[in-house]
Amino acid sequence: MSVVTARPEHEVTYQELADLLKRRADKGISALEVLAIAANMVGKLVAMQDQRSVTPEMAMEVVARNVEVGNQQVITNLASAARRA
Repeated sequence: MSVVTARPEHEVTYQELADLLKRRADKGISALEVLAIAANMVGKLVAMQDQRSVTPEMAMEVVARNVEVGNQQVITNLASAARRA
């Protein structure tokens, strides 16, 4: 099985979630608390997978791979912004 990664069209959903978290952060929630909220949500989403077709290992591989992809996207964006500055 190939690991499922977020596709470019999923960016809209990401932006909507990021906007929601930003609104909460504007009310005093720290970046670390936002990270805790997101991690908690991921844990719940992992638990809700259909265990007949998705093993815990498969789910965690999807999580790990997408964390790597997300980190790389931010690093790439920061590097691009630094070159433009």
